[in-house]
Amino acid sequence: MSITKAIILAAGMGSRIKKLYPNKPKCLIEIPQKKISIIGRQIQLLKKNNIKDILIVTGYKSNILKKELSKYKQIRFAYYPHYKLTNNLNTLLYFKSEINTGFVCLFADVVFDKKILDNLITKKNNIVAVIDTSKSLKDTMRVKIKKKRLTDIGSHILTKKSHGNFIGICKFSKKGSNLLKENLSYLSQKFSDYYTIAIKRMIKNNHVISYFDCRGLFWKEIDTMQDYKELKKSLPKI
Repeated sequence: MSITKAIILAAGMGSRIKKLYPNKPKCLIEIPQKKISIIGRQIQLLKKNNIKDILIVTGYKSNILKKELSKYKQIRFAYYPHYKLTNNLNTLLYFKSEINTGFVCLFADVVFDKKILDNLITKKNNIVAVIDTSKSLKDTMRVKIKKKRLTDIGSHILTKKSHGNFIGICKFSKKGSNLLKENLSYLSQKFSDYYTIAIKRMIKNNHVISYFDCRGLFWKEIDTMQDYKELKKSLPKI
């Protein structure tokens, strides 16, 4: 199954890290010693994997984001006007016409080892979430797994009872995209929720949600100043 499309969710305000970049979206934070922004590196890695149709969903400081990324060719932008009022479940649903084929969905604030994407796109399952079974972090989307499939996902899972973390990257086949769209529509009134509750609903309805375990590979979601400080200290070879 060849994946040639990606949707990067970059509409959020990043309020917990505004001290670092008060006038820019946080996905434009530069990765230490790499001289490239978080989202810029995501774009590079997608292109290296022959994913040519890259849609960036903007919201907060949209014009700045578009200007900063204008040097990258063959990317598209779509503005989400309700970014202050909802979370990314409704962001994705707003652009449901784009969920019409297999694609990779990424949170725009995740720094990750290129091997994660390299491995993910080879998976043939309809829905594959990238998880890390070596971590169970607070203030994140945690997961439970059994027999090579997810049995639950969300921040409601206690850290001591979770089997790992969802890192903000997920691949959908065309069939998986249709399932996602159907469940996003059903949950459209969940304005404060992440799209992962659509995955949770699919699990409840006995759909198989597979995963790729990136244990041992570097990744870091940059939500807070502490996250950024830890990124600087780790200086990952990515």
